[in-house]
Parts: sequence; C-alpha cells; structure tokens
Amino acid sequence: MPSKYSSGKVSEVQWTEFQSWMQTQLNQKFREQEAKIKEAFDGLNNRSWQLGDARARAISEMSARHSMGADTELGISSTSLPTVRLDDSIEVVAQPVSPHSEHSDMKHTPHVTRILGKEVVREKLKANQPFKAFVKKGLDFYMALVVLANLACIIAMTEWTVHQTDLALGLTDAEWAGASLETFELLEYVFFGIYLLDVLLRMVTLRREWYFDQMEGIMYLNIFDGVLVLINLFELVALPAMLLGGDQQQHATTIRVIKLVRIVRTLRIFKTVSLFRQLRILVGTCFASIGALFWSMILLIVLQIGFALAICQALQLFILDTQADFEARMEMHSYYGSFAKALYTMFEITFSGSWPVRVRPVIEKVDAWYSVPFLAYVTFVVFAVIKIVTALFLKETLTSAANDADMVMEDARRTAQAYHYKLQELFHLADDDGDGNLSREEFVETMSLPSVQHYLRTLDMSIQDCRPLFDILDDGDGLITIAEFVKGLSQIKGQARAVDIVILQRENAKLLAECHHIRKDIDRIQRTLPRMLRSVASGLSAASGESETVFTA
Repeated sequence: MPSKYSSGKVSEVQWTEFQSWMQTQLNQKFREQEAKIKEAFDGLNNRSWQLGDARARAISEMSARHSMGADTELGISSTSLPTVRLDDSIEVVAQPVSPHSEHSDMKHTPHVTRILGKEVVREKLKANQPFKAFVKKGLDFYMALVVLANLACIIAMTEWTVHQTDLALGLTDAEWAGASLETFELLEYVFFGIYLLDVLLRMVTLRREWYFDQMEGIMYLNIFDGVLVLINLFELVALPAMLLGGDQQQHATTIRVIKLVRIVRTLRIFKTVSLFRQLRILVGTCFASIGALFWSMILLIVLQIGFALAICQALQLFILDTQADFEARMEMHSYYGSFAKALYTMFEITFSGSWPVRVRPVIEKVDAWYSVPFLAYVTFVVFAVIKIVTALFLKETLTSAANDADMVMEDARRTAQAYHYKLQELFHLADDDGDGNLSREEFVETMSLPSVQHYLRTLDMSIQDCRPLFDILDDGDGLITIAEFVKGLSQIKGQARAVDIVILQRENAKLLAECHHIRKDIDRIQRTLPRMLRSVASGLSAASGESETVFTA
C-alpha cells in the first residue's frame, strides 16, 4: 500500500498544525498592519509639533536657493519647491509653481535672504572666529566710548580757547580753572594713538572685509575712520613740521574743527546696542529718505524761485517810487530788493512759519491786493506741499522700520514671548490641584468655560470640542504638562499654512500607501487561500478514503 505522505496526502495532525500556523501568520500580519496604521495616525498628531521647524527649514532652503542660485548651478527646475524632510519621516515632494507666482515671490525674497544671510554669517563668525567677531562688532561699543571722551576733551579745549579770548578782550580777569594746554595736547596724542591702533587692528584682522563686506557692501564707516586718522596724523605730525616758525595756531584750529566730524563714529554703536535701536532706525530713515528729500527740495526751490522773481519784480516799482514813504521803501528793499533777498525771504516764509511778519508789511504799506498771491502761496506751498512732504517722510520712516532686520526679529520675539506668557497663565488657572499637570477632567472643564473660549478667540484660536484636543496635546501618559500645553496651543493658533497642508498631504499619502499594501496582501491571501483549502480538502478526503478502506479490510 502506498504511503499517504508519498502520494501528497496529509494527515489530520498535519492539517491541525497547518490551521494553527495559518491562524498565527494571519494574526501576526494583521497585528503588523494595525500597528502601522496606529503609528501613522499617531504621527499625524505627534508631528504637528514640528511643523514650525519644517516651515523654517522650507523658508531657509527657499531663501538660500534664491540668494545663491542653487537651482541654476545644480540643474534643478526653477518652478519646483525644494524637498523638505522632517525627522527623516516627513518628505515634501516638489510641487509645480506657476512662473507668475515664482516671479512675485522673488520680489519679496531679497529682504528675507538679506536678513537670513546676515544672521548666518554672524553666527558662523561668532562660532569660528570669536576675536574677529569682536573686532567686527563688539569693538564698536568701546570705541564709541573713546569718541565720547574725546568729544568731551574737545569741548573743554574749546572753552579754554574762549577763556583766552575773553582775557584778550578784557571781558574777564579770572584764571582758567581747568586743565592746562599741555594736558590737552597730551590727550590729543593719546586719542590719536587709540584711533590709529583701532584702524590698524581692523585692517590686519578683517583684511578685505575692512573696506568691503559681502553682506553689507562697502564699509563706508571704516573708510571714514581711516580718513580721519590721516587728517589727525597730518595735524599732529606733518603740520608742525611744515609750519616750523610760522603761525601754527591758526592752522591747527582749522584742522581741529574738521576733527569734530569724528563724532559720527558714535553712530556705529546703533547696530549693536539695543538701547539706541529707535535712534538707529531714525538715522537709517534719514539715509533712506535722501531721494525723496532731494526731489522734494527741488520742487520747493522751483516754487520759491518762481514766486521770488514775481514779487521782486512787482515791488521794484514801489521801491523806486519817490512819493512813497522812505522807511517803507527801505524795508521792502531789505526783504525783496534783489532776487537773492526775495528768495531768502520766501525760504523764511516757507519753512520758518514767520510768514505773517514778512507778508503783513507788504499788504499794509504797499497794497492790500498783494494778499492774493501771498495767501495763494501760503495755502498751496506752506500748507499743502509741506504736509505732503511730511507724509512722504513718515511713509519712509514706517517702511524703514518695517524692513529693519533686528526690529522684525525683536518684534517677533516679543510677540511670541507675550503669547507664551498668556498660555502659561491660562494653564495655571486650569490646574486646580497645582501639581503642574492637567488631567482630562481639568482640561475639559476649564476649556469649556465661556470666558476661556472668549479668551482663546482673542488669541486667534477657536476650539469647539475639547476632548479631541486633549488627545492631540497628550503624549500618551494621560496628563498634559505646561510645556505640552503651551507648545500644542501655539501650533494650532491661526489658520493652516501652506507648509502645514503640504506636510499633512504627504502624511495622508503615506497612510494611503500603507492601506494599499494591506489591501494587496489581503487580496493575495484571498487568492491563495481557496487553493490551499481545496488542496487540504482533497488531501483530507483521500486520507478519509484510505482510512475507510483500511477499516473495511
């Protein structure tokens, strides 16, 4: 009799073992798929905390691409966004962008790139070359103190000169109570040595960056420092040698006046000292408004020249009239007797606010009809044009303040700090037992209060159901710490952004891919399982037939 194992038949014990093995494999497979689905769903919640990092990386890569032209050098299409990875699990695939939107984004990119570039260079400089970073930024503060001390010395020396003048004129007999001339001259050489050492130290340390920086361009202040040191060198060393035996005092006084320009160096500390941030913005606004100031002055000068010519020619008849009062004629001549006098008078009328003093004598002593052109000029120029120019400067000030890199980052930091403080205050109000954690009951009870809902709406958050929010904020231990509370609510503030939506779309795509793999595995099992069952059934029937034959025999 042939063996049942050799003929492909299976025994009942083998069939039982096969069923156990099949059930074990299916259970293991379903547990794996269930774990993957749960992990994917948990990832949607847990990774929401990291959307801010992904957004920052995306903006950084976009800024770097626009600033360094990486898309051209590496052959990457300029109409796609860079790939963003978040903890090696989130991948944002390149999405096509229309050329129009690409062009509009590039218009706003240079300022972001400039801010980011300066910060990156500054951080790398601090990390790699601390002494160079100190020379480039930190030394300005100490040199500003030296400049202020030198300014005080110049003021004291000026007072000494005035005292000597008073003695020469016989206006005073008192002796000078301050430092002597020799002390002032010694201090001049001390300050000159400090300035010379400062310039040489910067030139040796910074090298090419002393006169040209990749981020800030030409370093005008450094060049200005070098010019001042050369002038100081000429005054203290070359000038005495050139004027031996001559009148050195007069020449030295002329050069000393030029040295007053050195106080401009104090403007350099506005870049590093937060105390002078508002003044630094004002100075930057003045430089940014040079173009608007130039064309505004051109307009005002044209208007003043035209009106000055008309008034000067019109009043010449009155000035030459021998029948008129002589004092009135001389007064008109002093104000409007020539083009230069008339132009200066119109400058006073326009900018000093003294137009009644300059206009009323003409109306009262010459002719009342002169009030018509003067009132028209005052209304159009003094009132309208000056107000428009003031509004233009105000607009430039606001634009300069809005584009200031340090101010933008400082405002963002203050806003985030104030927002976190409000959330911490809300957390302490919700923590009834004071253990530093929020349970589900405490969280739901507090967040459901109408006053808390209204407070959250003022923070640009709208929470309809608190229970799902607790599951989102919780890390799995059933309690919410203050860090989880603040971080979680900060992430859900406001509307969803483009990067957030793209990341969630990518997560959904990965989840759908996992579900597709599960479906394929189930379909494969469904296709193979009937054949296996038929094979097992045929084996069982054959084994049963053999058993009956043996039993009958």
